[in-house]
Amino acid sequence: MSVKPVFGNGVFPFGTHVYREPCLDLDGVLRDLPLLKQYGFNMIKIQEHWSADERREGECDFSRVEQVLRRADELDLGVYLGLTMEQAPAWVWRKFPDCHFVYSDGRRHNQPTQYTIPMDGKPGPCWDHPGVREAAARFIGELARRLGKYKNIWAWNTFQEIGFWPNTAGKLGFCYCPHTLARFREWLREKYGTLEALNATWQINYGNWDEVEPPCREEPLAPFIDWRYFMDDVYLARQLAFKTKALKDKDPFQRPVFSHADTPRVGSGAEWRWARVGDFFGTSNYPKWNNGHPWDDPVASEAGALLNEIWEEMMLCTDLARGNNGRDRALWGAEFQGGPISTSLHIGRKPTPNDLRVWVLAGLACGMTGISFWNHRVERFWKEGNGFGLLDPLGDSSERMEAVSRIGKAIQKHGEFFSQAQPPRAQVALLVNEDTYHFFQASNGDVIHHYRYNMRGWYARLWRMGIAVDFLDAEEVIAGELAHYQAAILTMPLSLDGDYFAHLAKFVEAGGTLIAEACPGRWDKYGWTTLEQMVDGGEEVFGARQRELAMVSEPGAERRWMPDERHFGEFDPPKPLTGCGEMAGREARANFYLQSLKPTTGEAILMNGDDVVGVRNRFGAGQGILIGAFLGFGAKAYRESDAGTDGFLEALLRKAGVEGDCCGQLLRRRREWRGREAWFFVNPTPQAVTERVSKDGFSKARDLLGEGLIEESADAISVRVEGTNLACVLLSP
Repeated sequence: MSVKPVFGNGVFPFGTHVYREPCLDLDGVLRDLPLLKQYGFNMIKIQEHWSADERREGECDFSRVEQVLRRADELDLGVYLGLTMEQAPAWVWRKFPDCHFVYSDGRRHNQPTQYTIPMDGKPGPCWDHPGVREAAARFIGELARRLGKYKNIWAWNTFQEIGFWPNTAGKLGFCYCPHTLARFREWLREKYGTLEALNATWQINYGNWDEVEPPCREEPLAPFIDWRYFMDDVYLARQLAFKTKALKDKDPFQRPVFSHADTPRVGSGAEWRWARVGDFFGTSNYPKWNNGHPWDDPVASEAGALLNEIWEEMMLCTDLARGNNGRDRALWGAEFQGGPISTSLHIGRKPTPNDLRVWVLAGLACGMTGISFWNHRVERFWKEGNGFGLLDPLGDSSERMEAVSRIGKAIQKHGEFFSQAQPPRAQVALLVNEDTYHFFQASNGDVIHHYRYNMRGWYARLWRMGIAVDFLDAEEVIAGELAHYQAAILTMPLSLDGDYFAHLAKFVEAGGTLIAEACPGRWDKYGWTTLEQMVDGGEEVFGARQRELAMVSEPGAERRWMPDERHFGEFDPPKPLTGCGEMAGREARANFYLQSLKPTTGEAILMNGDDVVGVRNRFGAGQGILIGAFLGFGAKAYRESDAGTDGFLEALLRKAGVEGDCCGQLLRRRREWRGREAWFFVNPTPQAVTERVSKDGFSKARDLLGEGLIEESADAISVRVEGTNLACVLLSP
């Protein structure tokens, strides 16, 4: 299968943002468009604004946007046009004074002086208000009808960086207005059918549906799970859907409609619902915005910082976006960092030409089929002023722009391939469960950060083993998609639904390998503990029962993720765990929890002294593996004391038929289309590496950027990759 291209079979959309309101120099933007064409861009991004284009109700003025569209058309530049509906006109707030988002304490989120920066006017009006929703749909329809006549519009974007932020409501979030609460009750009726069923699930005592409300205080309560799912997964998807429909109803050429998230939320499944509303999905990539996590070991070198940008900020984020987007669909780097991060007085380092080269190759390696930089020149206003531009405020060239131009032109020579090729399906699925995410979100102490950090750690471990992963949502598991994988990993699965786990059991029974960390299903999805301290069916799959559970101190002197001890000796000291049986000679380290087990039908594979803390069990044609600790925590923290865990997991996965795609010291990622492949070689070491690699039956090899391929014979290639860097080789029959 191949990706359905957004525009034409031979075009890789390669663009940059050029226009949004307030625009201080429209003439300058128009003057820059021929320059962008010269640099090899084939697309520009325009961001329109409801408040700017319909200042008075019913009077739509698209003349400024049309100037950019016309000039782009003259230059044969495609346009990616994004809506900014959250920045609503002043008349909307006057006409519909009850359309504001409402906090749990009854306060309105009131900001009458809306600006594009910060946050594009978010959170905007509540789209459950029928009046404002109708007004917005009418405006979008008029925009699609009038601007849709320009054939150079390639795609519409209904919401860039989806979310409610800024939001001071904490965990509970928006929206407590009467319109949303009414929709919430309707949704609950559809889900539960009867009030009695709802009461039984929540263990609460409502007498009629009008009494049902979400929690208004930040406490771990069963209704929180449904409330956050409704707002994050149902409400946001529904608002994307009405915008999408309004565009498609009026667009004369029926162009694709998409949206994009900011940095994907590791562990959350909401983006699966968002992505499936449109024709494809996208993500933002600002690799220099963050660098690692506060719990990680300190980054001690420029190479270490760049490595974080490669594996986490680019590849993890893109792999996650590809997962929630689904196979065979376009995936765009819809906002791709072009210049230094600027946040008020904090000025980030300028990306080097090599930074940009590495980021683009990493995005391509994980399946990007289009890229749009943010932006062609620096921002002009306050918080983000003088940041993010490929070009400086004045001048027609920069090292960044020259580097991007070279990369873009190289990609365009193979545009047909990169717009349609996709990574092969991975062997391993990292399981994402939105109910588990919300369970941790509601729990005391912000333990959602632990859940996300641990899953991130699993990705980091597999990445450096050369094992690609696909992120798989619970709904995909229920739909049977897990059958395509050899192994699946349940990270920190403390809260599990029995019906969901039954699908995992079927996967194992059919021949798959399920690896679960400590305490699978200690609580059900609504926070009620299970008598067996394990999800229903867990003992049969894993062949063991819980024996004891302890908390384990961190191996270092400082405290990163552990809470304070309530009294001396509450936590056990750090635990080195030793392999046994088929895993003899291996070791791992316990983090946070240590669960000792009593095997029933399973065999011990990991010990803590005389206690069994890891088991492998044959179940049907497959195997269930239970590890009584959280192994993701140590992937990037306290590395010296965790040196053996990678080897333990690598051996465990090898016995499940999973091996990394490594070429000596180089990690390899692939994209494939119609008998051709692109091989991306990642060098995670700080020194240059040269490796000789079999051509696997391909006849021809060509280096994408003319750098890494140093020798070719009939059956092999020699590839040199500089330290902490990537190279791309294209192969054909």
